[in-house]
Amino acid sequence: MHNRLRILRDVTKWEFNRFFKWMDLVKGVLFLLFFGLIGGVAGLWLGKESFTPPEIAIAEHRPFDAELFEHEQFRFAHHHETPSDSLELWLDEGRVDAILRIHSADSASVRLQGERGWIVMLEQFLNELQRDKTIRDSGIDPEVFAKLDEGIVLNREYEAAVESSRADKIVAGVAIFLVLVAVFMGFAYQFTAITAEKQQRITEQVISAISPQTWIDGKILGITGIGMAYILFYGAIALVFTVVFAQLGAPFGAALALINPLLLITFTLFVLLGILMWNAFYAAIAATIDDPNTSQKTGWMMMPLLPVALAFFTLINPDSGPITLLGLFPLTSYAVLPARMVMSQVMWWEPVVALLLLAGTVHLFRLAAGRIFATAIMMVGKEPSLKEMIYWFRKA
Repeated sequence: MHNRLRILRDVTKWEFNRFFKWMDLVKGVLFLLFFGLIGGVAGLWLGKESFTPPEIAIAEHRPFDAELFEHEQFRFAHHHETPSDSLELWLDEGRVDAILRIHSADSASVRLQGERGWIVMLEQFLNELQRDKTIRDSGIDPEVFAKLDEGIVLNREYEAAVESSRADKIVAGVAIFLVLVAVFMGFAYQFTAITAEKQQRITEQVISAISPQTWIDGKILGITGIGMAYILFYGAIALVFTVVFAQLGAPFGAALALINPLLLITFTLFVLLGILMWNAFYAAIAATIDDPNTSQKTGWMMMPLLPVALAFFTLINPDSGPITLLGLFPLTSYAVLPARMVMSQVMWWEPVVALLLLAGTVHLFRLAAGRIFATAIMMVGKEPSLKEMIYWFRKA
């Protein structure tokens, strides 16, 4: 037993060091920061140029009063006495950005060189002019109209004993996102490692000294460790930036204080077990593939997206029967139950049962991966079907 644990540790460490490079991770972050800085500077420059208030020549303004045409985002100039040909020439030369004509209280036209983003803002401004004129002409008290326009304020009171904070909802969303990132990363590493070893016939020599289950367990743990290392690294960077911005006056510090520690621990366990489960699943699939470039099994990589898609249904009714069952079902619980926990009050036993079922599924998947790996790694040629893979697992 001790010897097997030592071998498992060595395989895990080898798989981890095989793909995880600290310097590559640091370089990646530096590249992101560099291009983020370049993008930020370019965005500020382009934004400054783009938000220069356009010059709009008003050829006709009736039935609105001329003094009403004032807006901080536009430079209005009245040219109702200027000939149309002259205005068209100014537009072609770029002396004005648009020519506006008000035909009636319900109709207007604007002429310009091409589509511009500020057209929507101009239309909104004209609608406000029309609304104010309608109020004045109809004799409606502006205060009464403003009261009607405000609508009713709906105060929300929840029956749940503890209402999840917005910070908890953010943590739940981040947890689901991190599972996807780590799972797709593990998919790439599993297929790279196992299929390459199978093509080069390296594993045949290894499993003569190491049991297939120990070998595949080491791969699952090592590649899961890579995913968790990336999560912790980027999480630490995000925490540092959060603290820095909080010191500069951003309201992040108060948001962090609202995070429920118990929910944070629960979400972390779901992340870890979810990554382990899918890495075990992908290890079994990768062992049956000869060439990942031509294999039809690569479509299995989209499976982790399904639970995330189902988690969005918690926004409709988090306490419905199907959503409650999906929150306990191990293939979907890592995404659905965290969403339920921040949208509604769940029973205390639901996360416990879901985590136990998820842990059991991880164990089942690793056994399946080991047994399928033991048989499939020796086969070259026709890839086994799902029926054959199940048969190997049952007979091993």
